[in-house]
Amino acid sequence: MKENEPTKWYRLDNAAKLYPAIKSRKWTAVFRVSVKMLETVDRDLLSQALDATVGRMGIFSCRLRAGLFWYYFEKNKKRARVMEDAINPCIRLYTKESGGYLFRVRAHDKRISLEVFHSVSDGYGATTFLKTLVAEYLKLKGYDIPATHGVLDCSEPPKEEETEDGFLRYYNKKSVKAWKETLAYQIKGTKEKGHTLNIVNGIISVKDIKAVAKKYDVSLTDFLVGVYIQALYTIQKNDAPKKILPIKVSVPVNLRAFFDTRTMRNFSSYVNPEINANWGDYTFEEILYVVHHYLRHTLTKKQLTAKMSKNVKAEKSIFVRIMPLFIKNIIINAIFHIAGESRITGTLTNLGIIDMPDEMAAHIERFDAMLGALRYNKVSCAVCAFGDILNICFTSTIKEADVEREFFTFLVKMGLHVKLETNREV
Repeated sequence: MKENEPTKWYRLDNAAKLYPAIKSRKWTAVFRVSVKMLETVDRDLLSQALDATVGRMGIFSCRLRAGLFWYYFEKNKKRARVMEDAINPCIRLYTKESGGYLFRVRAHDKRISLEVFHSVSDGYGATTFLKTLVAEYLKLKGYDIPATHGVLDCSEPPKEEETEDGFLRYYNKKSVKAWKETLAYQIKGTKEKGHTLNIVNGIISVKDIKAVAKKYDVSLTDFLVGVYIQALYTIQKNDAPKKILPIKVSVPVNLRAFFDTRTMRNFSSYVNPEINANWGDYTFEEILYVVHHYLRHTLTKKQLTAKMSKNVKAEKSIFVRIMPLFIKNIIINAIFHIAGESRITGTLTNLGIIDMPDEMAAHIERFDAMLGALRYNKVSCAVCAFGDILNICFTSTIKEADVEREFFTFLVKMGLHVKLETNREV
């Protein structure tokens, strides 16, 4: 950012307002997207590419500020820098370390990684940032990379439409619907010390796993959520809790698929397909049936508008608006503790197929996605695909790897070849 450029600020979007309120000294909601190049990364060129990308990405070029009533984003005039990668990724974001930015760019060997505080953006925005960064890096190496397939042109200024609040734009006060979630079964385990994040990464052929999903007449997301619930269901039966609670997997939803917006800010919701073992035993086919029809029923524009509008309506309340920020933080923290992650067993986010110009794809081996530690839930999963490589990444804050073991063992029993990578001791 140029020194003489006027300071700009942005209100936080509806989803973003949650994360500053629930962060702690040891934890912030951070997720990660990575790309593995075919050649070793030149850190100096990547730093130059980062300068251009930050100047283009609008909302990513900000730092977080606290006002009397709300947090807000303010333009950051410092230069973002490339950091060395870490053994334990997605640790708490320290803004002193990042120069006030709410993201980190890390590089090691052939890998470039972007770690983002969820208040800034969602998986779509982060993927756009990473693709644009890599495109700019390849341009500096002398390659001609077109600004297509989600790659932004860094010679252009940020566009106003990319920083719009999609929640406010599509809020419908007549469409507000009450949503009530019950408590969900929770995975137990021995908590790791410090910032340890255990990672188990499974690499599978997209073609092969889609063929298996097709046999059950379900989508790839349906299938993966079903396998996840199946793994959790097996663990719950072995755990034999005195009180059997529903198993729920939270599935983030990119609202851009339903609403016309080009925002790079948060614009996602979630749905929580579930099974309840109190109603009887489930076969895998029955789990897939539940997941498939639940997602078809809830993933509609009307249902998502109602859910989104409920959250925005609370934000628009005059009582909430005039409430001092420190009181808002206390209330939001309490609500999240009572009715947040206690309502889900785990999370599975699928970024889908990451496509890009052929000129750029020729220099890339694969993409990875990863969820950092959640505030209370022990295990989560992130999925993305590039070409024929499907990457399924489990992250965990407990020593036990029961969920990961059950999940990938189930896939292997279905005849799928799974290559595992992990930072766990084996």
